[in-house]
Amino acid sequence: MWYVIGSLNRQNELKIRDALRLDGKDCFVPLRYELVKVKDKVSGKKAHKKTQERKERQLVPAIPGMVFIKEFDSVDKMKDYFLHRKERVFLKKSTFTNKEDYLSVTDHDMENFMAITEKAGERITYYEPGEIQLRPGDRIRVNGGLYDGREGIIMRVKGKRRKQLVVSIPGVLIASVEMEPDLVELTSALSIEVPEKPAKSKNVEGDKQLVMRLAKRLLFEIPEAFQHEKEYYLLLSELKRATFRLQSMRGYVSSQEAELALALYLAAFKLQQNQEAAEARLRKAIDRLQDTSLLKVRAQMYLAVLSKDEKLFALVQERINAIKAQKLSMKQKLLLEDFESLSPKIVF
Repeated sequence: MWYVIGSLNRQNELKIRDALRLDGKDCFVPLRYELVKVKDKVSGKKAHKKTQERKERQLVPAIPGMVFIKEFDSVDKMKDYFLHRKERVFLKKSTFTNKEDYLSVTDHDMENFMAITEKAGERITYYEPGEIQLRPGDRIRVNGGLYDGREGIIMRVKGKRRKQLVVSIPGVLIASVEMEPDLVELTSALSIEVPEKPAKSKNVEGDKQLVMRLAKRLLFEIPEAFQHEKEYYLLLSELKRATFRLQSMRGYVSSQEAELALALYLAAFKLQQNQEAAEARLRKAIDRLQDTSLLKVRAQMYLAVLSKDEKLFALVQERINAIKAQKLSMKQKLLLEDFESLSPKIVF
């Protein structure tokens, strides 16, 4: 049995899912692509603390504030477990009965829904339960192709030209995907191909932040057990494309070069490409930074963890202890949070 988790913060669904997964829990968040507004720092002496806004295509939760979790132990133990988590979550109650029932989904319905929606990519549309009237008795089983063995309903959906394969989590969520011959070939979406000559970055700051975020997520936040999912391959493909756009870029000042070198080093480590050159570039960039620089500590921290450099990590630990002994700025707090999250992953 699966249950629906509600979140008091509607922008942390993926963080909640990943935190629970790291704790050994089986969780799922339906995803879709969306153009998201992103603010980038503007480089240059006259651009102090200025930002510019752009739109970036990102995988985002399809339904705000909703995470699915597979039952463990008992409902009472699950409720107690959530009470002691730092994530502010709770088991959602059903609005379709007069009882104090929690919103639950059978293993069969959940597995069927996940199998289809994770393969549908960008051709998927999500609906609230009342938006589509499903007709009982019309369920079908797909034989062959991408959705072989999966169950759903073939029907016309308002606003869609072609017939749709409709699947639902009863009373919770409905999804539809086009049921056309070319859909059978969708497995090619898992390939990680990039153009032979990818265009250079037109927004170095934005791509740098994108590479850093994707690389950190793929390296440290997605457990190995979930690295076969569609989301993982899509993120990996995006990382490779963004990395290629930055390959020929260089920073004009030491801090810019260090930030760029760090992002490309994490990407190289994850993609297993040009690791030695990326590490050499990062070490050179680190040497150019002042010893008081927080960026230098951050770069040394990731370098020590991934290269398993015990001596360098001891130096980082010394700097971290010195920072803890003083009144913390926001940048220092963020650095300490990164250090605490990485510490359990260190193996020398």
